[in-house]
Amino acid sequence: MIEYKYAEEKAILIHYAKLLGAKEAEKIIETGQVKNSDQATTLKQLYWAMVDQAVKDKGQGVAILEIEGYEHWLEYIFHSLNGYLVSSGYENEWDTE
Repeated sequence: MIEYKYAEEKAILIHYAKLLGAKEAEKIIETGQVKNSDQATTLKQLYWAMVDQAVKDKGQGVAILEIEGYEHWLEYIFHSLNGYLVSSGYENEWDTE
């Protein structure tokens, strides 16, 4: 299971999965586990798309990001996803561009 340091991390991921129309990524986040290489890649792609969108959202009143600042939340989420995918054997999927 994906373990988050803060519950808000999952909420932020779901927020951006919905915003970006990433239905498969949203399912992965909801179940809390990656079952194959394609899902690992989907989760990675959501993360980087979310980073791009969060930068655009800075100062736009996205309440969940303003709790502590978007940079901190993106870093927390990075470490949670990276730790999970690497420990689950999906390091290549996470690291591949």
